Amino acid sequence: MTLSYDRRRFLRATGGTLALGSLSGCVGDLQSQTTEPISFGAVLPLSGPLGQIGTHGLRATQQAVEDINRAGGLLGRPVELIEVDSGASADVALEGYETLVDEGAIGFVGGLVSDVSLALAPKAAEDGIMEVSPSSTTPQLSTAGVADGRKYFGRTVPSDILQAIAMTKILDSPQYVNAETVSLLYIDNSFGADLAAELTANLDAEVVADVAYDPTADSFAGPLDDVLGPEPDAVGFVSVPGQETGILDAYGSSQHVVPWVFAAGMFGTENPSYYEGFYSASLSSTRTDGYFNLQRQLSDIAPLAVYAVNAYDAMFLMGAAVEKSGTATGTAIAETIRSVSGGTGHTVSVGEFDAVKPLIEAGRNLNYEGASGGVDLTEQLEPLSPYVIERITTGAVEQLELLQTQFFASGGSQ
Repeated sequence: MTLSYDRRRFLRATGGTLALGSLSGCVGDLQSQTTEPISFGAVLPLSGPLGQIGTHGLRATQQAVEDINRAGGLLGRPVELIEVDSGASADVALEGYETLVDEGAIGFVGGLVSDVSLALAPKAAEDGIMEVSPSSTTPQLSTAGVADGRKYFGRTVPSDILQAIAMTKILDSPQYVNAETVSLLYIDNSFGADLAAELTANLDAEVVADVAYDPTADSFAGPLDDVLGPEPDAVGFVSVPGQETGILDAYGSSQHVVPWVFAAGMFGTENPSYYEGFYSASLSSTRTDGYFNLQRQLSDIAPLAVYAVNAYDAMFLMGAAVEKSGTATGTAIAETIRSVSGGTGHTVSVGEFDAVKPLIEAGRNLNYEGASGGVDLTEQLEPLSPYVIERITTGAVEQLELLQTQFFASGGSQ
């Protein structure tokens, strides 16, 4: 017996609650007997300034789907992936999201930027579709995407509250910048504004300027004058790779010399000479076996762009949640994903989805150690992750200190 298209949509919209009374056996039979593909989505920017990051994230998501299908799929059914180019725009993403609804997707990887995830989270929760972002970090998302007591939004990166604590340590600490005054410069979106607000709340130093900038502006003279005019001891800078070049090049062409502290992911393999002495608080790149396995699988696009590893982890976790729950619905993922993300269970990693079903059948707990490292989700369905303090020294990225998860669990005190 195969579910019709309309019936699939009804089951998804009701969170699978049709499985009541005398119908429960029928639905269970349907889940086990159908060979119809289980649909997931990827809502990522595949064009525009963030196109490379989004494309690498898509390739990593595709690899996770390939690994799942190589292991026999989910519940004996193949997995298909529906690709949506969000263009890093909330409006475009919402339009593309309707394609996922129409195609019966039960979950998706995305969005990339926080504004997109904030727009999608309430819609996905209302529709009973699971959303797992590989990169959206605004603290607002810790409580987003809740419906009927379930959280339908999760992420494989930590909240910016951790980022703010790490950047604050660099700016305030005598062993690093030891600033008395700080100017904040941030990209003009929810991610930038929210992280700047967290920095202001955490800093001991006085914030003497609070400036948002438009990465598409023709000139950056105004924002830079506002930031540097008060002659701060340091600049706290919040942006994303691909949208920082214009304003930073404008600074590099100026006569100003002041240390900057970047948000995560802003240092590259080649950095401009004016970055000398700049700091960053970046997510620690734990070089696990899973990380190297994914690098090998995607060697044609190596080195992987930031957050690609997190996209793989997002898809793997959703797949494992479906397999453990025995039900292919977004609601089942929402209820189960935390239990497969970490703990004391048997460890599985990149390319090892073939071990998931036997372990579940044997009654074993799963502990996913992903391409991005440990992904132990909290009740908010987000990880606590270590950060590393870095500095550009003679043109190279120098790692200075690793801030473990215990540092953040204690509120940044040591």
